[in-house]
Amino acid sequence: MSIPTAHTPLSACTLQALISQLPDRVVIKDHTSTFIACNQRFADDLGLAVDAISGKTDFDFFPPQLAARYQADDQRVIRNGESITVQEPGMFAGNPGWLETSKSPIFDAAGQCIGLTVIIRDISQRLRDIDEMRRQSWAVQANSRTNQALVQARDESELLQAVCEAIVADQRYQLALICGICDVQQKQLQVLACAGSARGYAEQLQVSWDEHEATGQGPIGHCIRQGSTVSLGELQQQPQFQPWQAGVRQFGLQAIVAIPLVAGPDLIGALAVYAGEAQSFGPVEVQVFEELTRNVQFGIQSRRTQVAYQQSLQEQASQAQVLEKALENALAAIASVLEQRDPYTAGHQKHVAELAVLIGQEMGLSDERLRGLYLSGVVHDLGKIEVPAEILSKPSRLHPVEFALVKRHPDVAYNILKNIDFPWPIADIIRQHHEFMDGSGYPLGLRGDAILLEARILTVADIVESMSSDRPYRAALGIEQAIAQIRLMRGVQLDPEAVDACIRVLELGAFTPHLLSLQSDD
Repeated sequence: MSIPTAHTPLSACTLQALISQLPDRVVIKDHTSTFIACNQRFADDLGLAVDAISGKTDFDFFPPQLAARYQADDQRVIRNGESITVQEPGMFAGNPGWLETSKSPIFDAAGQCIGLTVIIRDISQRLRDIDEMRRQSWAVQANSRTNQALVQARDESELLQAVCEAIVADQRYQLALICGICDVQQKQLQVLACAGSARGYAEQLQVSWDEHEATGQGPIGHCIRQGSTVSLGELQQQPQFQPWQAGVRQFGLQAIVAIPLVAGPDLIGALAVYAGEAQSFGPVEVQVFEELTRNVQFGIQSRRTQVAYQQSLQEQASQAQVLEKALENALAAIASVLEQRDPYTAGHQKHVAELAVLIGQEMGLSDERLRGLYLSGVVHDLGKIEVPAEILSKPSRLHPVEFALVKRHPDVAYNILKNIDFPWPIADIIRQHHEFMDGSGYPLGLRGDAILLEARILTVADIVESMSSDRPYRAALGIEQAIAQIRLMRGVQLDPEAVDACIRVLELGAFTPHLLSLQSDD
């Protein structure tokens, strides 16, 4: 900067007018650090008129040590011909704050440094804004980490601990804890989860929400009673914090924000975050932690709903198993009544059912479908209950009229079972177990995929088991002849995949008449 020379018109007035318009404190000094001029803002801070400043030095206004430092900075600027900027605490109109002092050299026309300008700026608000943004950033980062923890936690206990650890992860906050209700009658709380460098404080914490107890007078007790957030600073000077003063001093805690924690209709307790700076929780930080708490509440409620849902599924599965067992027993009882009328087919239905399950397993059917297949097999000849016993036990071949009566048994069974709400299409499977792939079966003459897979499997199992057992009109034909028969019928009347699976079962020796047992994980 070049200063106007003495012969420049209105130079002194121009300089004074210039610096008077500046918003900051401005001082002009000569090369000996003597004040030449200043603006009104600087004079007001000293409580003097502008004219009273000229000709004075820093030693006339400031303590000797501070004045000496100011002049040392001046001489460094004059000697080096370079500007400097210093930030330091100071006073503005009697109020403490932060100053940013910039000193720049003034050169004459010959380039000689003949003085300097001093611009003093109040940066207190700027630093407060920066500090607030920094604290807000901490809170936002803690919220972000908490959201990640909510996603990853497997159960409620792990979730609460993960939330506390996420809040204190970057050590900006000394402690995060979650209190839960342990005694409703006594209004006592216990720490469910905690994390941070001040964890020891949480481990010895005694707190309640009883307004008549000293341990219920703190922010945590207040937030639960009021159902709203409580934020408090300067903890070591707060009378309501008396029960916890020893711990607060030991761990250097200066501020707390406490927020009630509710999941649906249930009060869980409170989330509390502690910091080592007294002004850590401004309005924005409180809003962020309230949002964080809402997310935690949602996470808790979701997991409780999930647990309740899983318990419901387990109960339903258990009930379903009981019902299935009852159905199986009932169907077995019906089958035994039928077999008492027809001693030649005693056990036939159960053996068919067991062989059908082995075939279904070989074909990769699910356990659920295998269960339905087994129960269908157990009563697949239920319709024969309407066939006269003398026809069922007739030692010779049946007359066409008698055979026509027997062929009605799939429809009879269907009509008996169709209105029972089984989890499987048992009535349809039984109705179709005498249908053939080429449409030559009975009673509906269905073809191909119109026949249920379970019915196609049951047809193969029924033929094999019948041929391996004694009949009223012939002796047992044996397994080898049964295999030959289903091979002959494969792809025409019988499902080729069911036939192939049955042959593999038989060749492995997995089927032994009257010794077979159902293998199931149920």
